[in-house]
Amino acid sequence: MSAFDVPCPRLLSRRVFLKGAVAVTATSAAGAVLAACGSKDDAATVSQADIPVGGAIVSGSWVVAQPQAGQFVAYSNVCPHAQGIIDKVEKDGTRTVAVCSKHQSKFDVATGDVVAGPSRDGMKPAKKVDAADGQVTIS
Repeated sequence: MSAFDVPCPRLLSRRVFLKGAVAVTATSAAGAVLAACGSKDDAATVSQADIPVGGAIVSGSWVVAQPQAGQFVAYSNVCPHAQGIIDKVEKDGTRTVAVCSKHQSKFDVATGDVVAGPSRDGMKPAKKVDAADGQVTIS
């Protein structure tokens, strides 16, 4: 008996194979849909009093700014350049910028625009920013 004469284990039928493929595809699609919906971990609530007028803070996965009194904006703290973390806020001349420590990209906290590279893209804005009852809720 040669190596090629070894008995083969039972092969899957086409029907069994296709059922398995459909189950794996459906499970993957469901996971993608749930991930796209976001989670409560992506949401944050910050006290309005903690956000200086003309400034910003980093809170959880967000950079939250108050460009003018009572106006609040928020951006993801993931740098669009190389997915580093935007983890500091500082003054740069007359404007306040958020800084990614990984490669020193700087972003205007009022607009999210790039001030200094290497990032070519601005910060990704939050889908929703609500200010009420002394709180800012970001999602």
